[in-house]
Amino acid sequence: MRRQTERVKQLKKMFSIEDGRLLGDPGWEKLPFFWFILFLSYKCTRRCSYCYSFQQVGNDTEMEMDEDTFSRLLEWIPEVWRVNNVKVNTIGFLGGEPLLRTDRIRQVMDAVYENTDGMQGFVFTNGDLIDSVNWDDLEDIQWISINITDINIEELSRRMKIIGERSNVIGQTVVATLDDYNLDRALEIARFGVENGYRLRFYRNLYRGLDTDYRKRLLKKYHEICDLLESCIVKGYDVHTTFMFDTLIPLWNHESSPFQCGQRCATVFPDGSIGPCIRNHSMKTGTIFDPDPMSKIQCKSFQYDLAKQDLPDECRKCESRTTCQGRCPNDKLVLTGTTSGKSIVCDIHKEIIPRLRYLEKMKKERAAGTEASSAL
Repeated sequence: MRRQTERVKQLKKMFSIEDGRLLGDPGWEKLPFFWFILFLSYKCTRRCSYCYSFQQVGNDTEMEMDEDTFSRLLEWIPEVWRVNNVKVNTIGFLGGEPLLRTDRIRQVMDAVYENTDGMQGFVFTNGDLIDSVNWDDLEDIQWISINITDINIEELSRRMKIIGERSNVIGQTVVATLDDYNLDRALEIARFGVENGYRLRFYRNLYRGLDTDYRKRLLKKYHEICDLLESCIVKGYDVHTTFMFDTLIPLWNHESSPFQCGQRCATVFPDGSIGPCIRNHSMKTGTIFDPDPMSKIQCKSFQYDLAKQDLPDECRKCESRTTCQGRCPNDKLVLTGTTSGKSIVCDIHKEIIPRLRYLEKMKKERAAGTEASSAL
């Protein structure tokens, strides 16, 4: 308990003290501007057809970081933190299934807290190992996201309750990649998440991205989810829209991009190579053994923001531009062969972003009304 209390103090200090390092504008102070994304292993309990790792690594699905590379990683993360000039950093564990090696999660977090100002820690898991995990190894993890895969809602509920009872997390997220099965039950998933106080995150299936029928069904379902969320806000539920659909941040109203891909995102793969993208496991820009690590992280083609020259003029004039930011270059690369041009899902997001903004407006108005009533 003493250890955990000290680390909470360390995080509060990280958020509160101005020391010349890059920090978000008021209201966005806790948004990380540097992301360490760690794929320590490709080993997994599942083989999901829509998984980026499974789709791209092929015969290397059993690859795991060796001891020498892992030892270097524990040195490398603080080295990058010292030179990245960012106040709020986050460190995430993906895979494969990260809960197969919680001992390594603990070692990484120990190195982080001993050699930096501290970082937000998150784990992305399918939850299959939730009954046997060593929770002491996860005591520094603040956020856990569970990919629902193909399990039923009752089992998802059981797993998330175990996490809530045994971990130190301050937030849990239900993640659903919308293959045909999850697309059909997306409303059930959304209702479960909101009514139980969990955040929601829906990803479209990238590998179905140009399928006309799939896109029509996806847009229809996004609208149905927004309809449901409107009714939930009226009933008083706390609905979170940030990152809910395709990692959109609907309230972001700055021309500069909040997305750090290709500039302040260090994706580390099991062989010690690094790349600019969480979803692209073939694009490598260096290794954790190379000198000048920040230069190895830079990759202009994977940056997405309105300043990019390869965006069409309509993107710079679009009312949804600050939320969209031209969207993911990797999605464009996978589906069209180039990172240039407008968003692959431009038509979908043009309809959905205004709806997400309206949901936030509803929340704000309801909160103001509740506050006014309390004051009477």
